Amino acid sequence: MERAAYERLYPRESLERTLATDARADGRPLGRARARACARGTAESALGSALVKHGRTTALAGVRGSVTTPDATAPESGFLDVRVEFAPQANGEERGGDGWARRDACAATVRDALRSAEVLGRDLSDLCVEAGNYVWRLRVDVVVLDDDGAVGDAALTAAVAALRDCVLPETVVTRGKLVVGESGAVDADGVRKGTPLKIRSTPVCLTTALFGEHLLVDPTRREEALCECEVSVVLTEDGMLRGVFKSGGEVEATEEILMKCIAAARLQYAASAKVILDDDEA
Repeated sequence: MERAAYERLYPRESLERTLATDARADGRPLGRARARACARGTAESALGSALVKHGRTTALAGVRGSVTTPDATAPESGFLDVRVEFAPQANGEERGGDGWARRDACAATVRDALRSAEVLGRDLSDLCVEAGNYVWRLRVDVVVLDDDGAVGDAALTAAVAALRDCVLPETVVTRGKLVVGESGAVDADGVRKGTPLKIRSTPVCLTTALFGEHLLVDPTRREEALCECEVSVVLTEDGMLRGVFKSGGEVEATEEILMKCIAAARLQYAASAKVILDDDEA
């Protein structure tokens, strides 16, 4: 029986046989993440944007914004919203409630990670135009184009990279009247006019899945479907743990498993963050 047919008929047995060699179907060791890539400024109509690939998993993020009235209890604080959608072709197996649950879990991971890591500061005061009257409300829209596993990791990478790419249009208040400059306007040197966001941290998420006695770092969709549980760990450059998320699964993650997942995230952090930061260093 050819390999592809065997994998379809006996997926669990096929994965067991593969992992017995201390390797995976794509040739990676169990503890290695897939190759990652990030391109910023991919959507000209957005205030900031990024296209990210983790292996085949692909996510596109864009930032849009509008000036609004602040909450009366926080007159200098802006707003940061997150929305995640899966493109129809992202995964042919996603249907109904399962697909919505996966989307909502992905959005929660991105939203909670950005807030916990204080990417735009603790109180979002950098988004203030005029205290008590005008603040920016930003929304990060993430579209998953291809879901081949660990989709929350790629979605967070895309969101952070898009915020790093974001430039707010020139905004002034004269005699109580708000004037917002043209979005995407550039100067004589081709540099976008406006104010780049001040990014305070770079959170990175790494998902690890448990299959029997094996821990699979950055699992593919096929591996996820067979694993007993998944743990996603969010870290920032200061080594701080910013979130631990467990989505479903048949078993509880023990303290030992959690510690191993955190250790794996620490080992992968530098390489994962470099993908986001490379454009800053260029």
